[in-house]
Amino acid sequence: MVSALDSTRLVSAQYALKNLRGSDDSSQDTQSSSAASILSSYGLDPSSASLLSNQALSGLLDTLSAQSDTSDESDTTGDSADVTSASFMSMLKQQLQDAAAAEGESGKAHDMLAALEAGTLTITDPTQGVSVNAWDVDDPDEADTESKAGKEIDVSGWSDFLDAHLERGSDGAFVKENGSYVDQTNDSNAFFGLIGQNYYYLSWPQATAK
Repeated sequence: MVSALDSTRLVSAQYALKNLRGSDDSSQDTQSSSAASILSSYGLDPSSASLLSNQALSGLLDTLSAQSDTSDESDTTGDSADVTSASFMSMLKQQLQDAAAAEGESGKAHDMLAALEAGTLTITDPTQGVSVNAWDVDDPDEADTESKAGKEIDVSGWSDFLDAHLERGSDGAFVKENGSYVDQTNDSNAFFGLIGQNYYYLSWPQATAK
């Protein structure tokens, strides 16, 4: 079990990472400084120019995952954390629809939403050792689907998983094409981020990108 101080740092780190991922240019410097302080507090190197696309981020996520496994104050409850459930798919679709609306006429969220509706979006959680093809809960053919069996994969920390899957450039940062990461194992588009209160890895064929 983590201490009250560690729990506070855990929540602070989670929100700092979430805010950084959605920050605009006007607030980037302030939030980057905050993230650097949090990284330092966990004994991680914050010196990289890109706090969101380097080993420090992966290391921090491993730390958060390890601590939240033993914390009684976890934000994750119920079906929302079960990646194979219809309730998760409903939450995922709503989040993608909200993000697509914020993007405008096109963007990464539109691509993921199109892949979801086409049945080509894959959700992976290496910390739980499961991967599953997403389905559209609003499809009449899926009306009675409460859950689907996921594919078992090797359990691993985020650092190892991302290093194995995401393509890196010569500067060590994860490569992006048309706003999406590139999965070097199959050349698909990829996204790594918060869905609800947890981190997940989403991938879909590049053909769905616009």
